[in-house]
Amino acid sequence: IVSESSRDLPRAQMYRVLTFVVLLLVRGSHGHGQLTYPPSNRAGGNYTTAGSCGYNGVNYGPYGCLWFSQPALIPGPPTLNASKFRTYNVNVTGGPMDATYKYPWRAPGTAPVQGSGCGIAGGNPVVLWNGGVSPPNTPQGIDGLTLPAKTPTVWVAGSTVEVGFGITANHGGGYSYRLCNKKDPISEACFQKTVLKFASDKQWLQYSPALVPTGPRVEIPRTSVTTGVFPPGSEWTRNPIPACNRCNQAICGDPLIRPNITDPSGRFKNPGPAYFNRTFYGGKKWMAWVQCAGDCAGEIGAAYFGRICPNNTQFPEPYLFASGYFTNHTYPEYSMTAFSIVDHLVVPKDLPSGEYLLSWRWDCEGTPQIWQNCADITVKVNNTKH
Repeated sequence: IVSESSRDLPRAQMYRVLTFVVLLLVRGSHGHGQLTYPPSNRAGGNYTTAGSCGYNGVNYGPYGCLWFSQPALIPGPPTLNASKFRTYNVNVTGGPMDATYKYPWRAPGTAPVQGSGCGIAGGNPVVLWNGGVSPPNTPQGIDGLTLPAKTPTVWVAGSTVEVGFGITANHGGGYSYRLCNKKDPISEACFQKTVLKFASDKQWLQYSPALVPTGPRVEIPRTSVTTGVFPPGSEWTRNPIPACNRCNQAICGDPLIRPNITDPSGRFKNPGPAYFNRTFYGGKKWMAWVQCAGDCAGEIGAAYFGRICPNNTQFPEPYLFASGYFTNHTYPEYSMTAFSIVDHLVVPKDLPSGEYLLSWRWDCEGTPQIWQNCADITVKVNNTKH
């Protein structure tokens, strides 16, 4: 568990660990996250970086949270309306106050993505104000599939394996893990053919040893989602960490507003490190909506004032202080960046041996965004005879 002694970490150390991700995403950030396990993930996240996108306590990088797709909307009506599966405005379905009705988690797996299923750098070919920027020295909009392959993690068909991801900025929703055989063309359609099942009704919060001494692991219940999903029969898991519930995003205006790339009011050069000296876009109306929606989820209030969520959470916390939207400067060891969400998956026993790519897909509910990272996997057949 997270002990009270973790609050005694030197404040200077805490500040160094999280300063860069704060600079990267504060004001106007949308959901960001990254795969942290297996170690063969191409975007570079790990259990030490957890949800911290920039600084892992030792050096800068790997910016794994900058591979995603936006804007992303479901093509049809929402299929996920039950409050027990929802993560934003969970008791609101239909009508003008249902602000998330077209966002990815409302029909998991149906919203189209950009790229091959590994995300694209910055989420869009254009740099957008809400954290939509590619990693340093990486062209905006390139496919995550082009990242260098890693030494593959070995999985045995029929076995149970571990995976994990970290949240940098919390926009609820849920996620799945999928495999694509490298002999086939790598694409979202290929990944959708092999969506992996979860092995347990439990999952874990794995705390980063860079923020919490000994890096404890805490068991929490897992919420499985199998209805209203795509592909039919696939299994997804609800994001277990609630964002703050300061207000309903419906008060911010049209939830389907899109960034206006041609509007000069939202186009300017950012000289600071947060956007690596890029020019970013969006238009003032869209930027105002982004800021308002983030504030409803606790972007500023939760980041700068003590308690992770000063008022209410979108749904009950699975564990003490396991809630919020973003980095908490008073107690960063309780922030979104402090832990990975760990799951156990079942590798199909009839899966052919070979070289595969694992895709983690996180469909957000609080925003029209989808995060994806990929990892290299070798599948071997268990030849043990009984």
